[in-house]
Amino acid sequence: MSEVKMTAQAEREMDERFELQGRALDIFKLVVAEWKSDPHSVQCFDLRIVEEAKLIDAKLKRLGPLY
Repeated sequence: MSEVKMTAQAEREMDERFELQGRALDIFKLVVAEWKSDPHSVQCFDLRIVEEAKLIDAKLKRLGPLY
């Protein structure tokens, strides 16, 4: 089977995507922590989104780190 190589630009873009996704997850965790610590902070969000975010956060914690 032949080896597939990525261009240098594609590698940089993939690295950037992983960094951005990691940062987005960090921000998500901060928002969920705020919602848990201050119930009034959820007032501007649809409660279905709040509950889904809390469930996702709990599942991610059970699964452990990505790498």
